Amino acid sequence: MSGAYIVLGKGRDGMFYTPEMSRRARIFEIWSALKFLGKKGLGQMITGFHERALQFKKELTEAGFDIVNDVVFNQVLVRCETDELTLRTLENIQKLRVCWCGGSKWEDMDVIRLSICSWATTEKDVSLSVKSFIEARNLCF
Repeated sequence: MSGAYIVLGKGRDGMFYTPEMSRRARIFEIWSALKFLGKKGLGQMITGFHERALQFKKELTEAGFDIVNDVVFNQVLVRCETDELTLRTLENIQKLRVCWCGGSKWEDMDVIRLSICSWATTEKDVSLSVKSFIEARNLCF
């Protein structure tokens, strides 16, 4: 399996040496989430992912970044004016270590790909992350 968004380690990666990378005990994770959160709690968590993604979209757009995808769940694809500026901004975001996101391609353009995947991500976390995006872009000039 490969993709611009997959960060590969320097050593042997076990996912390349199994019959199917996707074949694992996923049902246990689902059962655990439902047992702990309940149906209503799980729905609230999923809705929260989307709300934080929409917050990212709003705040990044207001800061002059381009959002190139329709934010329909928890992923946001962010772009600066050029591929070069996008990649340099991503590198700076990763160095700042406020949040983590990776690079990807969208319609032959370099983008910054971020996913909201923790129930603990707050509105404040998103705003702090957006500030790091702005700082990272400013470091390019």
